Amino acid sequence: MSEDDIATVVREHCARILKVDLGRVTVDALLREDLEADSLDLAELHVALEDRWGPLPRETLANVRTVGDVIARARLLLSGSV
Repeated sequence: MSEDDIATVVREHCARILKVDLGRVTVDALLREDLEADSLDLAELHVALEDRWGPLPRETLANVRTVGDVIARARLLLSGSV
């Protein structure tokens, strides 16, 4: 899966789960401050990514602040670098 594909999947899931326009879901968007995500939203995002890519470590979304952080974490996990 290409980096663009990973970014697209993460952005689309974020927009759907957080009920925001896809245009707001930029790599620099702060999950909590800009997109108003809470811990339940992040848990739902984790489940959605697992549904797409299979089991992910529990700490996958720990300490992520931006959409770009989620994309980077997904990229690492899918490349097998972690």
